[in-house]
Amino acid sequence: MNNTYLNNLNNEHDKGLSNRSMIKKLRWLAVGLLLVVIIFTIIFATKTATAKREGYRVKQVTSIQIQKGDTLWSIATTYLSDEYKDINEYIDEIILSNGLESHTIHAGNYIIVPYYADALIEQ
Repeated sequence: MNNTYLNNLNNEHDKGLSNRSMIKKLRWLAVGLLLVVIIFTIIFATKTATAKREGYRVKQVTSIQIQKGDTLWSIATTYLSDEYKDINEYIDEIILSNGLESHTIHAGNYIIVPYYADALIEQ
Protein backbone atom coordinates (compact mmCIF):
# COMPACT_ATOMS: atom_id res chain seq x y z
CA MET A 1 0.00 0.00 0.00
CA ASN A 2 2.75 2.38 0.80
CA ASN A 3 4.21 1.84 -2.64
CA THR A 4 0.94 2.73 -4.40
CA TYR A 5 0.48 5.79 -2.25
CA LEU A 6 4.01 7.03 -3.06
CA ASN A 7 3.52 6.34 -6.76
CA ASN A 8 0.30 8.37 -6.72
CA LEU A 9 2.08 11.23 -4.98
CA ASN A 10 4.89 11.14 -7.55
CA ASN A 11 2.38 11.12 -10.43
CA GLU A 12 0.47 14.08 -8.97
CA HIS A 13 3.73 15.95 -8.40
CA ASP A 14 4.87 15.30 -12.00
CA LYS A 15 1.51 16.48 -13.37
CA GLY A 16 1.79 19.67 -11.33
CA LEU A 17 5.27 20.34 -12.67
CA SER A 18 4.07 19.62 -16.20
CA ASN A 19 1.15 22.04 -15.85
CA ARG A 20 3.36 24.76 -14.39
CA SER A 21 5.87 24.29 -17.17
CA MET A 22 3.10 24.53 -19.78
CA ILE A 23 1.70 27.69 -18.18
CA LYS A 24 5.18 29.24 -18.15
CA LYS A 25 5.63 28.43 -21.85
CA LEU A 26 2.23 29.89 -22.70
CA ARG A 27 3.05 33.09 -20.81
CA TRP A 28 6.31 33.50 -22.72
CA LEU A 29 4.50 32.80 -25.99
CA ALA A 30 1.87 35.44 -25.14
CA VAL A 31 4.53 38.00 -24.21
CA GLY A 32 6.46 37.27 -27.41
CA LEU A 33 3.34 37.56 -29.54
CA LEU A 34 2.44 40.85 -27.85
CA LEU A 35 5.91 42.24 -28.55
CA VAL A 36 5.67 41.25 -32.22
CA VAL A 37 2.27 42.98 -32.52
CA ILE A 38 3.64 46.13 -30.85
CA ILE A 39 6.68 46.22 -33.14
CA PHE A 40 4.57 45.79 -36.29
CA THR A 41 2.14 48.46 -35.09
CA ILE A 42 4.97 50.92 -34.53
CA ILE A 43 6.53 50.17 -37.92
CA PHE A 44 3.33 50.43 -39.94
CA ALA A 45 1.67 53.23 -37.96
CA THR A 46 4.62 55.57 -38.47
CA LYS A 47 4.72 55.13 -42.22
CA THR A 48 2.94 57.83 -44.18
CA ALA A 49 2.20 57.89 -47.84
CA THR A 50 2.56 61.13 -49.71
CA ALA A 51 1.54 61.86 -53.23
CA LYS A 52 4.11 63.47 -55.46
CA ARG A 53 3.03 66.85 -56.76
CA GLU A 54 3.46 67.87 -60.34
CA GLY A 55 5.18 71.22 -60.75
CA TYR A 56 6.09 73.31 -57.76
CA ARG A 57 4.43 75.51 -55.18
CA VAL A 58 5.28 79.03 -54.13
CA LYS A 59 4.80 80.74 -50.80
CA GLN A 60 2.38 83.65 -50.84
CA VAL A 61 0.71 85.76 -48.17
CA THR A 62 -2.79 87.05 -47.71
CA SER A 63 -4.13 89.63 -45.32
CA ILE A 64 -7.13 88.64 -43.24
CA GLN A 65 -9.26 90.52 -40.76
CA ILE A 66 -9.54 88.72 -37.46
CA GLN A 67 -13.15 87.88 -36.63
CA LYS A 68 -14.68 87.52 -33.18
CA GLY A 69 -13.79 84.05 -31.83
CA ASP A 70 -10.80 83.56 -34.17
CA THR A 71 -7.63 82.10 -32.71
CA LEU A 72 -4.27 81.51 -34.31
CA TRP A 73 -5.12 77.80 -34.20
CA SER A 74 -8.43 78.25 -36.08
CA ILE A 75 -6.80 80.50 -38.67
CA ALA A 76 -3.89 78.07 -39.08
CA THR A 77 -6.21 75.11 -39.68
CA THR A 78 -7.81 77.05 -42.56
CA TYR A 79 -4.53 77.79 -44.38
CA LEU A 80 -2.24 74.92 -43.29
CA SER A 81 -0.69 72.90 -46.13
CA ASP A 82 1.67 69.93 -46.49
CA GLU A 83 4.74 72.15 -46.65
CA TYR A 84 4.64 72.57 -42.88
CA LYS A 85 5.74 69.85 -40.47
CA ASP A 86 2.78 70.47 -38.15
CA ILE A 87 0.29 73.13 -37.10
CA ASN A 88 2.58 74.44 -34.33
CA GLU A 89 5.32 75.19 -36.86
CA TYR A 90 2.78 77.02 -39.01
CA ILE A 91 1.46 79.07 -36.06
CA ASP A 92 5.06 80.01 -35.20
CA GLU A 93 5.50 81.30 -38.77
CA ILE A 94 2.30 83.37 -38.54
CA ILE A 95 3.54 84.86 -35.24
CA LEU A 96 6.95 85.62 -36.77
CA SER A 97 5.44 87.07 -39.97
CA ASN A 98 3.31 89.50 -37.97
CA GLY A 99 5.84 90.38 -35.27
CA LEU A 100 3.50 89.12 -32.57
CA GLU A 101 4.87 88.62 -29.08
CA SER A 102 2.19 86.14 -27.97
CA HIS A 103 -0.66 83.99 -29.27
CA THR A 104 -3.16 86.73 -28.42
CA ILE A 105 -5.04 88.28 -31.35
CA HIS A 106 -7.94 90.73 -31.35
CA ALA A 107 -11.07 90.92 -33.49
CA GLY A 108 -10.95 93.73 -36.05
CA ASN A 109 -7.16 93.66 -36.46
CA TYR A 110 -5.50 92.41 -39.62
CA ILE A 111 -2.73 89.84 -39.87
CA ILE A 112 -0.87 88.38 -42.80
CA VAL A 113 -1.05 84.64 -43.27
CA PRO A 114 1.54 82.80 -45.36
CA TYR A 115 0.30 79.93 -47.53
CA TYR A 116 1.49 77.82 -50.45
CA ALA A 117 -0.18 77.72 -53.85
CA ASP A 118 0.55 75.94 -57.12
CA ALA A 119 2.87 78.01 -59.29
CA LEU A 120 1.64 79.09 -62.68
CA ILE A 121 3.94 77.88 -65.40
CA GLU A 122 4.07 80.09 -68.50
CA GLN A 123 4.47 78.34 -71.81
